[in-house]
Amino acid sequence: GDQDGPGKSLIPAPLGTLSKPGMGGYTLKSALGWEDKKYKLVQNALHEIAKGILDMSLPMHKQTSAAVSSFYQKAAEQFLFLHEYENYWPARDFATMYLKNWPKKGAC
Repeated sequence: GDQDGPGKSLIPAPLGTLSKPGMGGYTLKSALGWEDKKYKLVQNALHEIAKGILDMSLPMHKQTSAAVSSFYQKAAEQFLFLHEYENYWPARDFATMYLKNWPKKGAC
């Protein structure tokens, strides 16, 4: 129903592929519609959390589920509004992009 509380509907993740807006995907920034200041604040904080928990040499989909849930938990502790998003998808997308752009071992 329409009542607030645990049954409240969550904000679903956008359809399409992250960072491929030209190919039917979306950019995280436009999907979230946050103001710049909030976006940067969350982005920087989640990068710090990711560095402490995730294996920076692996893409997001190859992380252990334990590491991923620990990352989401810490992210949502710091930013309570992440609980409003289905499966914490903004946190997932920030981490996905960060890991993708992280210089890999062996790359100069």
